[in-house]
Amino acid sequence: MQFQQGQFLGNYQKRRESFGVSIAEMTPTVPEHDVETHTHDDAHFLLLMDGLYLSSARGMPDICNETAIIMNPPGTRHRDCFRGTHGRFLTVSMSGEDWRAATKDFPVGDYALRMDATALLSAYRIWRELHQWDDASALVIEAESHTLFSEARLANKQVECPAPQWLARTRELLRDTSLETPRFSELAKTADLHPVYFARAFRHRYGCSHGEYLRRCRLERATGLLRDKRLSLATIAMQCGFVDQSHFNHSFHQTYRVSPGEFRLMAKQEAMVHCIQDARRAVC
Repeated sequence: MQFQQGQFLGNYQKRRESFGVSIAEMTPTVPEHDVETHTHDDAHFLLLMDGLYLSSARGMPDICNETAIIMNPPGTRHRDCFRGTHGRFLTVSMSGEDWRAATKDFPVGDYALRMDATALLSAYRIWRELHQWDDASALVIEAESHTLFSEARLANKQVECPAPQWLARTRELLRDTSLETPRFSELAKTADLHPVYFARAFRHRYGCSHGEYLRRCRLERATGLLRDKRLSLATIAMQCGFVDQSHFNHSFHQTYRVSPGEFRLMAKQEAMVHCIQDARRAVC
């Protein structure tokens, strides 16, 4: 089975076209046992917003029950689907020809791949524009699409060139200890490397220092906690290892170009739209 650009299994809740980019918010309609293996002519980013999603994308769990964004290059062959018909997702798609032109300077693999929180925020901005469309929305969509391309390149680079075991181990250590701040000398000692070489190799691989990577881990954790309206920003800052709320706010805005409060508002708007859509379906 092969789908054309912008064609997916599900009901279209809202849809727009902008400079060759197709944007749609959708709900699934086909139970998992009826989904056949298929390909898409287009390239697309898929933002999971609700439901249990079964995915074969690299970096994804077999069953995903959290917000995530997946890149699917043209011709990706898969059988990804929702468990049941409860769920909601956003698609940002373009023709295979436009994708190859946009990525000619940094070719990406031909496999589906999970992307990080920076891409997640860009997809949320596109979702927000979909629901408050005006004359400036096309420019926002174009800018955020470029961010998605850039993040796709970084994500692909890390998959195509596996890190040495000691480097990958350091990365996981920083993720596991994101609530504490390990000493740089301890990290270098764990890797059994000279600190100068250790610092240079880490930056070359991940494009940032150990401290910047640790901050990124904390911020990614914060994006998940911000969806829980019961938690104050001060509590989230403390749980993610920041010195105080002010430091958390500054780091979040510097990285994602929105404040923690603005991100929480986007998540709240998403939930409100979902409730309205559910109510409309119930009436119908």
